[in-house]
Amino acid sequence: MSEPDLETPYGRIKYFWDFVGASRSEFFDATVKDHLKLISASKDPSDPNRGYSTFSLTVHRSLCNQGGNLHGGAVALIFDICTSVTIAGIAREGFWDTGHVSRTLNCTYLRPAPEGTVVLVESEIVHLGKSLAQLTGKIRKEDDGKVCYTCEHGKAKVDFVPVWRKELKL
Repeated sequence: MSEPDLETPYGRIKYFWDFVGASRSEFFDATVKDHLKLISASKDPSDPNRGYSTFSLTVHRSLCNQGGNLHGGAVALIFDICTSVTIAGIAREGFWDTGHVSRTLNCTYLRPAPEGTVVLVESEIVHLGKSLAQLTGKIRKEDDGKVCYTCEHGKAKVDFVPVWRKELKL
């Protein structure tokens, strides 16, 4: 296995994503994570505390409600995972390199995403301060670009090193 590219947001998120996928599949979020694929990640060249990521997901039956559409709880979990992992792309030593927890997660449901639909999950770090963050997310249909769901996600940095973090080189 080649050395990971930890100099780019994409490389950092991919490294984190692969590590968590390989060694932490027993957790609840693995149900959703297995359906997500990292497409892109970047940071704002004029502001090192702003970052972006895009994931692709094909709506799988296991993520649907009985109406055959992406379940609202799955939407919230997808946003929680994707917006949170975007922070890994721009974290640096002493700055958001420990754990963080959700303070708020507000989801808006605009239109359904039926089983089989390919969607893009776009996340943006709007603000990453000393201890608080504000992120936004959109889930849009890949074929027509229509937005199905949006979110605002408030995070708080916590001063602990998660068990998985001790095993990473980030």
